[in-house]
Parts: sequence; C-alpha cells; structure tokens
Amino acid sequence: MEKKNVFRRIRQWWNHRSIREQIFFSMLFVTLAVTVVLGNLGFYVSKKTIEKNYQQTHEDSLKTSSKILNLQLDNIIEICRAPLSDAEFAAAFTQTSNDGEEEFDYPQKKTLQTFSRQISSQDVLINSIAFMDLNGHYYLYNNIGKGTYNFYNYYRTHDFLKEDWSASAREADGKEIFFPQGVTAGGSKEEICFAKYLIDPSSRKPMGYMVVNLSKRIFAKSFVSSSGEYQTNQYMVLAGEKDPVMVYSEREDEENGAIMEEYTQGGKGSYLFSEVENSTTGWTLVNVIDKSELSLESQMIRTAVLACEAVILILCFFLARMISHRITKPLNQLEKTIQSVGEGERHITEEFDSSEVGIIGQKFKEMVNNNLELSEHLLSAQLNEREAELLLLQSQINPHFLYNTLDSLYCMAIIHGDDQIAEMILALSNTFKLSLNNGEKFITVEDSIRRIEEYMKLQNMRYNNRFDLVIEVEEDILQEKIITFILQPFVENSMYHGLEPKIGRGKIRMQGCRNGKNLIFVIEDDGVGIEDLSALESGYGIRNVRERINLLYGEEYGVEVESSVGIGTRITITVPA
Repeated sequence: MEKKNVFRRIRQWWNHRSIREQIFFSMLFVTLAVTVVLGNLGFYVSKKTIEKNYQQTHEDSLKTSSKILNLQLDNIIEICRAPLSDAEFAAAFTQTSNDGEEEFDYPQKKTLQTFSRQISSQDVLINSIAFMDLNGHYYLYNNIGKGTYNFYNYYRTHDFLKEDWSASAREADGKEIFFPQGVTAGGSKEEICFAKYLIDPSSRKPMGYMVVNLSKRIFAKSFVSSSGEYQTNQYMVLAGEKDPVMVYSEREDEENGAIMEEYTQGGKGSYLFSEVENSTTGWTLVNVIDKSELSLESQMIRTAVLACEAVILILCFFLARMISHRITKPLNQLEKTIQSVGEGERHITEEFDSSEVGIIGQKFKEMVNNNLELSEHLLSAQLNEREAELLLLQSQINPHFLYNTLDSLYCMAIIHGDDQIAEMILALSNTFKLSLNNGEKFITVEDSIRRIEEYMKLQNMRYNNRFDLVIEVEEDILQEKIITFILQPFVENSMYHGLEPKIGRGKIRMQGCRNGKNLIFVIEDDGVGIEDLSALESGYGIRNVRERINLLYGEEYGVEVESSVGIGTRITITVPA
C-alpha cells in the first residue's frame, strides 16, 4: 500500500509539470540513467577483473606454498618413520608388560631417548616427541624445555588410550594424522602435531603410538608472498570443513574473528578469499584480503567515469533546456492565457498567430469569451431561483393572519380555563414567530434554540412527554448568527424518524461549540437509526438546508450524517462563525 502511495504521488507530481518541464526532466533522466548504468557497469567489470586476477595470482602462490609445506612435512615424516625398521626401537615397545606402571623402564627410556635425539636433531621444527605403548607406558622427549611436567603429571591419572586422538590414529592404521594443536598434555596451541599408530613392518603387529609436536614456524617458512603492497592481505591455515578452525594466521588481530565468520558463511561479503587444499595435512591454505583495499585500484576508473558523467549531465542540462524551450515556446502564450482565465479573467484580448497552437488558442479565446458570459447569466439565474424558492416558502404563511388567529385561540382557551390548550397555542405562536424571524435571513443561535425548545414542548404535549431534549451549547456562541431554519429540521427528523417509532422514552441531545473560525452543531438521538442514509436526501427540508448552506457559505461547509440501526443517528452541521 505504501509503495502504491509513493507511485501515485510521483505520478501526480509528474502530471502537474508543464510540457517543457516534462521534456526537460525526461532528457535529463534518460541521460543520467544511461551514464549511471554504463559507469557502474564499467566500475563493476573492472573491480571483478582485478579481484579475479588477484585470486588467480594468489591461488598459484598458495599452490607453491602447499608444495613447500609438503616437502617439509614429508621430510619430517620420513625421519620419524626411519626407526620403525630398527629392531632395538621395536624391542622398546614389545618387551613391556602390563605391570601397572605408567612410564617405560629405564633401559627402554634410554633407547627411546636415543632415537628421539636422532629424530629431533634432523629438523629444528620438531619441538617434542611422545611415545606410548599398548600397555599404558609413555615417554616424552622435549626439545624446547616446556610442557614436560604437565605431560607426566597429566598421564599419571589419565589413560591416553581413551582419548580421541588415539582412536583416530588407530583408525588411520599407521598413517600420520595431523591435528591443529598439540593433543597430549604437554602439547601447546602454538604447535601443530601429527599422531601415528606404530606397526611393526616385519610382523604387522601394532606396537604403540608416536606423537610429534611441530612449531607453527613451518607455515611461515612455507608461504610465498606474491606481493607486499597490500595492507590487509594475509595467509592463514584452516582445519576442518563444516566448522573450520584457524590453525595459523600471519597476523593475530581483532579482524580474524570477522574473517572466520564470513569464511564459514561462504565468503560472500567484504573479504576476498583464495584457497588451496594441502594434500599432506588435508588442511586449507587461505589468502584473504579486504575487498575495499583491492578496489582502490579501480578508483581511477570510477573517478574518470564520474567526471565523464558530470560533463555529460552539464551538457545535457543546457541542451535539454534549449530543446524544451524551442518546443514549448508556442505553448507558453496559450498557457498564460489559460492561467489568466483560471485567475478570473472575464474577457480575453490576447492575439494568436496562424500556427497549429495559434489556431487552438483562437478557438479557446472564442469559447472562453462566450462561456464566461453564459456562466455569469446561469449563476445569476440560479441564485435568483433559490431566492425565489425561499421567498415562496416563507410567503406561504401570512404572519399577521397567523399571529391574530393564534392570539384569538389563546384568549378563548384562557376564557374556557383550558390551560394546556393555551400553553400549546402559545408555544405554537412562539414557534411561528421565531420561524418567520421578521423576514430576516439570519437568526441568533439563542433564538434558534428557543424555537427548538418550543417545538419540542408541543411534541411532548402531543406524545405525553415521551421525549427528552438536552441542550449543551457554549454561551459564547449564543449571540452568533446563523441561517434561519437549519437546526430544527434535523431535530424534527430525529423526533419523527428516530424516537417516534421507538418503544418507550427517547432522548435528543444538541451540542454547539466554536472550533477555530467555525461553529459546530451536533444533533444526536438514541432512536431506531436510519438503514438507508440516501433516504434523507429525498426529503425537501433536509435537502433544502444542505443546499442553502452550500450556496451561502461554500462547498467546504455542510452536513454530515452518521447512523447505526438500533443505536441512533448523529448529525454534524458546520458553518462559519
């Protein structure tokens, strides 16, 4: 509904524009629409091209980085696999028993320590190595001096065989499984690790577990930066598909949370992502950059397009103005003539040329001069006709005849001692006197109220006091003058059509007040109501009141009727003070 109102207002505004303005705005709008569409299309295409080139470049860089990472990890994995073929190493696992001890025996520790030193000495990225057998024994070789105490203290009360990482390692059946952080108690969030289920290559029997903790510097050594000119781009490593976990980030800042949230939701937002899956770890290597920084490269194109649009609009402004002026110049004369007629000009003296518009103007001139004269005669005739109707209505009652007759009847009722008849005759006499109003067109509000009270007095005598009349009129409007005979017809209507058909007593309430420069009168009853409001117009009295108000005061004043069957009727009369 709101959208329809907006379109309707736009259409109304457009319809009120001159032809010159419509031509002018149409040319401007078409030019603006074309330049904006072409400009934005050019900017969009250039922006998407830059983003696509950036993505392609960094995908190639990520592939290179992934290969470097694979080389480093493959080297470490081969180093860690080498001891499996050594009989002494295998014996350290196979000669243990389920003796209830947590740690390996001293000879076995020495053997594992020797192999751990050999492994860690071949790559500085190895922080620590943990060995576990199938009987619950464990050993940790720490190359950085951190986490040893936590490791031994934790596994004195916990069983590593029940942890998730060991189950994952068993399922892998000897293949290395990578985790985004250390899985043992001595592990750290600053590390990554891989766990391996140790299987004797000769007998294919399981021996235990190996967990190797690696420094995350392995990623820093792997990433190859293709360009250092951007401020917001960075490399990350993410683990997992449904709910990815950040394993590594070049920068630790507050934006990483927003980046991860957008990446999880599909990457449709303010960041541009390039990604490659690493075959060894199964993790995703990601490059991310803020699109706003990347789009700076297309700002020059956008600036140039905006400048062109501005120049074209300026040129189009003057061109549209010149063309619209040439097209509408012949119409201006006719437009001014029509405007002068609308402002009340009674006789047109403008001369028109012999062009198409001039011929139309000449015909319009003749039509207006003739029609204005006819309209004046018609209006005068209508006013005279209305005045004649009113005079005829009033002349039907001879004031002196009525006064003398009613006075005679009143005296006879007094002589015969019939006070009730005398009171009715007196009320009727007062009603006629107020109605005739000495021939005046206007009557005070106070006298109009008295007339209604006398009228209702007569009706209550007739109907044995069935009707209540309540008058609530502000005192400051009692001396205001209104057209005579505009309130009583509605009181009569309420009595005859609202209360008279009703069983039992009924009430008529009349209210009057001042509202700004207007007088508002409300007449309401609690009668049977009106089912068909159009029936009111068929009666001469009420229709006459409405027409008299419109003729004397104008179309903005008049009568409003509201009615509900079984509840009552409400009449609102508005006239100027």
